[in-house]
Amino acid sequence: MLKMLINGIKTPLISILIFASAGLFIWFYLQVRLIDNKEVNTAVSQFLDLRGADEYIIAQLVSHESFTKEKYKYLLDLPIGDTSVSISLVAHYKYYIKLSELEYSVIGDNLVFHVPQLYLSTPVSFEFSTVNELCTTTLLGINCTEMLKQLKNEVSTELANKGKLKMSAVYDKAAKALADNFNNFNNSNKYSANYKNIVIVFDKEISQSQRQFNYNKSYCGKEACALELNLTDDWVFTIK
Repeated sequence: MLKMLINGIKTPLISILIFASAGLFIWFYLQVRLIDNKEVNTAVSQFLDLRGADEYIIAQLVSHESFTKEKYKYLLDLPIGDTSVSISLVAHYKYYIKLSELEYSVIGDNLVFHVPQLYLSTPVSFEFSTVNELCTTTLLGINCTEMLKQLKNEVSTELANKGKLKMSAVYDKAAKALADNFNNFNNSNKYSANYKNIVIVFDKEISQSQRQFNYNKSYCGKEACALELNLTDDWVFTIK
């Protein structure tokens, strides 16, 4: 009798457990199916300053740069630890002139531009995706986080210093770009300029030189003239 009673209780209990397990499985399955990944990107802009600028960029230099800072600890002249941190990145140096400072004159066949100064645009821009940070420390070396923070604070100044040092390698490209741009401007506006060559002079270049670029075989530009007479330095008589 007792055995039959136990069997009578066991059967519905097993059924309940089976149904509960099935229900739990279905619930878990639905939860997994309902899980979804969502990504939210937010960008906030706040104007800090807005002003006009007299910056005419005529040369750009892209360079891979690395910066390293090292600190050592000693005890009675014996090394007990050291830390080395480094940051590498791809920098974009941009060099410009100020149009308000530009001077020009026509001397014979030449249109001569005098550029008082070539400037480096600061802060120097760099590709954030190329930034790589590295830190190594031994024994009782200094905390990496603090040293990396110090190095990051110095990167802008170091990039500006490097950009100024590289300026001597930029003058040739900058001169050609300025001459090309001015000649293209004349051609686009169908202006028959009275020059055959454009000469660029950077007044503050250490080893000052005149860079001459030929564009026209005649004062008429690309189209030949029936008659062309250079009367003086400032007057040219042409018949097309």
